[in-house]
Amino acid sequence: MSDERVALVTGASSGIGRAIALRFGSKGMRLGLVARREDRLRAVGKAVGDRGGEALLVPGDVRDAKLAAAAVRDVVKRWGRLDVLVNNAGVGRYAPVEDLPEASFREQFDTNVVAPFLFTQAAVPQMKKQKSGQIVNIGSAVGYVGTARGTAYVATKWALRGMNECWREELYPFGIKVAYMAPGFVVSEFNGRKEDPGVPEAEWALTPDDVARAVEGIVDQGPNSDIREIVMQVRDRS
Repeated sequence: MSDERVALVTGASSGIGRAIALRFGSKGMRLGLVARREDRLRAVGKAVGDRGGEALLVPGDVRDAKLAAAAVRDVVKRWGRLDVLVNNAGVGRYAPVEDLPEASFREQFDTNVVAPFLFTQAAVPQMKKQKSGQIVNIGSAVGYVGTARGTAYVATKWALRGMNECWREELYPFGIKVAYMAPGFVVSEFNGRKEDPGVPEAEWALTPDDVARAVEGIVDQGPNSDIREIVMQVRDRS
């Protein structure tokens, strides 16, 4: 049986976002997919369709304050509802504090903190109207610990986790669940890396689909449970 839920996934053109889109598509879900790289987004949309899902492409930069409202509006216009929001788009730049450019600091906060705020703000009225919804914020294991050279990126993931906690308390009376997904090292294009199973890190690191499986578990949880957060470490920590 096809899963008729409607989801909106940001940063869907590669990495964790792509893996989530493909896993949701395999369930037959209807997906709004947001990313800057339109050519990559089209390829993901086709792959979703090939797996039995349906995709609406919303190309754009999540830092654009108008994009979130437009994406939610288009998804609801197309399918009449919004059941799942995955705030996945993110960027990370590591540098010693004295060498961290202000522009990089602001870019990371705009992408990793402001954008999830804007998409959540746009999605909540529809979810309140439905009296149901699931928001998943893709954070990081560094949202719990400080790391050298991580001033901007680590701070954004702490901030995202803080917003996650606030939204949980604010939205649960309306039937809206909010969860923080915190993976460790993932083989993806994040921070200039390559999403390539042939890189040395692939022998021990997480894959995007590892994270997507956990996100699937969050959105498929039972009606009486409310997953707060999942911290996913690599198995081999030697």
